[in-house]
Amino acid sequence: MDIRFLESLIAVVEHGSISAAAKAQGLTATAISQRIKALEASFGVQLLVRAGHSARPSRACLRLLPEARSLVSRATRLQRSFAPLSGPLRIGAIETALADHIPAVVARITQDAPGCDLSIKPGTSAQVYDLLLRDQVDMAVVVEPPFPIPKMIRATGLVRHPFVLIQSQALGPVQSTDLKARPIILYDRSAWGGKAAWQWISTHANPQNVLCELDSMPTIASMVRQALGISLLPCSAGLAGSPGLASATFSSFPPARKLVLLEKAAAVGDPLFTLCRTAFLAAV
Repeated sequence: MDIRFLESLIAVVEHGSISAAAKAQGLTATAISQRIKALEASFGVQLLVRAGHSARPSRACLRLLPEARSLVSRATRLQRSFAPLSGPLRIGAIETALADHIPAVVARITQDAPGCDLSIKPGTSAQVYDLLLRDQVDMAVVVEPPFPIPKMIRATGLVRHPFVLIQSQALGPVQSTDLKARPIILYDRSAWGGKAAWQWISTHANPQNVLCELDSMPTIASMVRQALGISLLPCSAGLAGSPGLASATFSSFPPARKLVLLEKAAAVGDPLFTLCRTAFLAAV
């Protein structure tokens, strides 16, 4: 069995169509279709259900996918044992990490591992964590999960972001009473970092004052800068000292939000992963 055929099957499942998978892999749609047919002949089952231009995994394919992803991952690690700083490296990252850390990490990998085929996949903490569990990324930068991490996952602490209350500088210094008097632009309470902010706001402010809710700190900061409301956010590097914003901290604020780098424990000794981990630690 050719591992590349499994890679093509996984690409079709992830991208939702043969044409999209072909574009992602730099192949023709005909080549992808031939690989899928070869796998179906080998396994004796239908792997894809086609509907128009889309393709979704069959039940048999869903049973096969976890082992297929594992085989592809192990084959990649085997190839790296001969060329340790080359091959694919997929990093999942939340918005904060994309702005604060990823540029320096990409620069380091480009310099020290020019043979690396690097891809960055953005998402929320929950989305990126799920990608790691499904072997769709190799490393993930997320807010520390609000649940025990499985033993198969290794976590490396990166940085802590204390919470700050922000409002437009045009409104003057931030006062604790402002949270009750002004509209609240809420850091998404379903986000791992937003739950703590919501718990504090629901206790110390009027939840009825919530103007809107979203999981994008740059967008929230922009709205606050325009005096549309006030917000409680983790003070990331991109937010600290941001022009047009006044900020304050209070002793009752929730504990700082912690960012962690997650990776499969089985890949911890991989030289390329070690380089990437070192680059993240140097970037904080």
